[in-house]
Amino acid sequence: MKSTVAGFVRCISLPVGLLAVGVMIAGSGCQKKAPSGSGTATPAQAPTSSAPAEPPKEDKAAVTVNGAPIMESQVQRYLDLEYKPLLAKYAAQSPQLAAQQEKIFRDIITQNLITRQLLEEQAKQANIQVTPEELKAEMTTQLSNLNPPRTIEEYKKAVEGQGGDFDGIQKMLTDRLKYHKLFESKFAAAAKATEADAKKFYEENTKDFQVPEQVRASHILIRPLDPNTDPNQAKAQAKAKAEDLLKKVKGGADFAAVATESSDCPSKAQGGDLGLFTRDKMVKSFADAAFAMKVGEISDLVESPFGYHIIKVTEHHDPNQTTFEKAKTDIISQLTDQKMQESVDKYVKSLRESAKIVFPNSPAPPAPQATEPQIVAPAPQPPSPKIAVPADANAKK
Repeated sequence: MKSTVAGFVRCISLPVGLLAVGVMIAGSGCQKKAPSGSGTATPAQAPTSSAPAEPPKEDKAAVTVNGAPIMESQVQRYLDLEYKPLLAKYAAQSPQLAAQQEKIFRDIITQNLITRQLLEEQAKQANIQVTPEELKAEMTTQLSNLNPPRTIEEYKKAVEGQGGDFDGIQKMLTDRLKYHKLFESKFAAAAKATEADAKKFYEENTKDFQVPEQVRASHILIRPLDPNTDPNQAKAQAKAKAEDLLKKVKGGADFAAVATESSDCPSKAQGGDLGLFTRDKMVKSFADAAFAMKVGEISDLVESPFGYHIIKVTEHHDPNQTTFEKAKTDIISQLTDQKMQESVDKYVKSLRESAKIVFPNSPAPPAPQATEPQIVAPAPQPPSPKIAVPADANAKK
């Protein structure tokens, strides 16, 4: 199911950290049983372990929502799915830090499960469901957007190969898709922004659509790399090598070929191409040289904290203003997302205010402030021109 509201992609997305083969999978080590997104009182099965069996802990209700219990085991399952790898990293640094973070994350999960239970009630009343075909289509879309792309089978193999809960991840995504459909059924029509809305926003925020001066350049970087050499001598050697390469490219050698063969920057894989960048994205000496050059010109040696650069400018764009016609589609999308988010926030708040939420074993935990993949998407920021900035050796630290 392809989302029709761009700003809600995050609310139905798989956790990005789970999607790369060969990395720690969230939910690693937890049981294979799918977690219950409805908040019903189904106790979790104990995870398998090679350690001696411990007496099973009593599974208590962490909270009841309109009489329906959310069990401690459910909170633990979602805690494992969302945060287990991160908590393992904290534990490696400090057991005390891990304990503090686990409490924060547990409160976040509990609050989210309360909201999920309330939304589950509403989705059931509206007879909103997610078909296997919709789930497969959404997973396929998300996994195909990875670099490199993954298939569902590759993803499943990676998750289960590391002891992860693939069924639990599918259940979590199914629930998010369901709530997304609920939101759209209630608010999408009223939330749709108009061209007049977009025009008004554009006229009130013209500065956000100013595009600064940009340059596209390629470079060859020679670093003083030898750690066994006196720093001054290493710098002299790097400069001598850069001067030899400068003579080659000034003499007509192919710049991209020389960069590919000799540059010490990762951009060598693209023939030294850094893409478009603004002045503030590069160290001063590099930016001053690049923005003073004409298209096609090759610089003399330019020294920076990274070493010696030979720069070739391939494009230059003067400052300009993005027109309303070019920005209109993005503005409408952003404003629609914002209206939708405001409606969803009010809706969820009203559900929680009218619900009977009881914490039988302790006072209600405070609403968590930490950022966590929520059921609802964050309110979008005003659109602004996007500038492709290379993450490269000469970029500012």
